[in-house]
Amino acid sequence: MGTLKPMLGARSRFFRRALLTFVVTLIAATLVGIAIGVLLPISLSDTGFGVVIPVVAVALLLLGLSLGGLWHGVGLARVRRLKPDALVFLGRREPSLQPDLPMYLYRKDVSADVADRWVIAVIDGAGMAAWSSGPRARELFVMEWSELGEVAAIDYRSIEGRPRFGISVDVTPYPTPLLVRVGYAMFGLQAAFDRPGTIAVCTAANGHRPGHPAAA
Repeated sequence: MGTLKPMLGARSRFFRRALLTFVVTLIAATLVGIAIGVLLPISLSDTGFGVVIPVVAVALLLLGLSLGGLWHGVGLARVRRLKPDALVFLGRREPSLQPDLPMYLYRKDVSADVADRWVIAVIDGAGMAAWSSGPRARELFVMEWSELGEVAAIDYRSIEGRPRFGISVDVTPYPTPLLVRVGYAMFGLQAAFDRPGTIAVCTAANGHRPGHPAAA
């Protein structure tokens, strides 16, 4: 449980921010829907629903925009039930000028698509695994600890030159580290952790490495 404490703090901060964003967005969407219903040139009173129709329309629009976050949230909840002692979060690979991950997957005969998109990451005593999302989340592949070198939180720039803060993972025998952003999904919202949250995930990840002092 000790290796999960840093992650729990990061997830707690994410929960509070996501909940606040969700509540504010819900209130704003309701007010927008009501305003549209009141200001709509064509009266909707004959339908018997009044301003309900625009409110529902705005709600459906928000639902459509949050489907990705909901899908990942369901997957995270499932994986956490299946792996209660593992570190479970979202990871998003940063494409690099020398993308070694496709070659790694090819040599392992893995066809999983983990390009620049969020996937569920699971870290335990076996290594670092990528899982699919949704109610039937399943393991796509796992990198054993014997294949992994240094795991460190770093500042870097994406291939587009944007400043990022994420986690660098050395993968044997490839010269280019695997760079990922880490985050979570709740209430239909998905986003990267802040700097303290990213550092917390990195600390917890190293704690699962066999032989590491924090893993004892």
